[in-house]
Amino acid sequence: MTRYENVKKAQNEAWKLYDSWRKVGGINCPAFRRKINISLLGWRHLIGATGHKKRTSDDTYRRLKLLPYVKKIIENSKLIQNVRRKNGKIYYALEGMLEVEEMGIKNLRKIRVIIVEDYKGNKIFLSVMDKK
Repeated sequence: MTRYENVKKAQNEAWKLYDSWRKVGGINCPAFRRKINISLLGWRHLIGATGHKKRTSDDTYRRLKLLPYVKKIIENSKLIQNVRRKNGKIYYALEGMLEVEEMGIKNLRKIRVIIVEDYKGNKIFLSVMDKK
C-alpha cells in the first residue's frame, strides 16, 4: 500500500469514529462539567483541510491514528492542563498518558487534546497530538 493509500484508509476509519461522536452530540468532560462538541471544525483541522499550514501526510496519519484515544482523554480529564488565548479565541489542553500501539509495539505516550471555545462559550474539539 502506498503512503497515500495508508492515509486515505486511516482517514476513512477515523471518519467513522469521528462521525459517531458527532451523531451522539459530543463527549462528556468532567474537567468542563459539560459536553465537548464534535464538529467539522476539528475534522478539517485534523486532516489539514484548513488553516495557515498544510499538514504533511505523515502528520495527518499520526493524528488520525491518535483519534481513538481522544474520547478516553476527554471523558477521564478532571483537570485542564493549559489555557491559551490567541486571536480572540480561548484554547484548552487536556492531556493523558496512554498506551499507544504503533507498528505492533506498545508504548506509554503523552497525548494532548485541544479544545477551542467559540464566541457562544461552547467547547469544541479541535485537535489531538502526541510528543514524538
